[in-house]
Amino acid sequence: MKSHVVRTVFDYQMYEDRRLWDEVIMSLDESLFNVDSGYSWGSLQRECAHVIDAMYGYMQRLHGSKEIGKAFAIDNPDRAQVRERWDAVEAEWRSYIALFDDREFDRLVDTVYRDTLVTVPVWQLVFQVFNHNTLHRAEMLQIVAALAEPLDFDSDFTRFCIRQAE
Repeated sequence: MKSHVVRTVFDYQMYEDRRLWDEVIMSLDESLFNVDSGYSWGSLQRECAHVIDAMYGYMQRLHGSKEIGKAFAIDNPDRAQVRERWDAVEAEWRSYIALFDDREFDRLVDTVYRDTLVTVPVWQLVFQVFNHNTLHRAEMLQIVAALAEPLDFDSDFTRFCIRQAE
């Protein structure tokens, strides 16, 4: 049962992330992708790169890595490069979640968090990714509102669950 909850929340997150990319980010004039909005990470490019780095880093933690690398091998990637890397990291998460079971939910992981070695259950790392992406989706919508125009972007979890059940 616990694994079902993780898969549902993960499906919601990926659905909303995909909508954000397809309906919002890719529809913007490309020149706006790198404009510093003065909010959060500044530009959509930096915000997206940060989210990808976090998703990549948490996947490394789940696999036991103590040294967390960056998702990008280049500085200042353009929108197509960011989207390509986002899709690759998302695919890795999809593969992981597809095999997720209740044993994995409770498995303990040794990881370094803010220079401290800690032991945490997998569910805490996975839910941090959900929480982190939710925060940054909202920040990206705020950046778009500041650069272009406010959007009507309904990302209601209950509505998602009802649609999935139909």
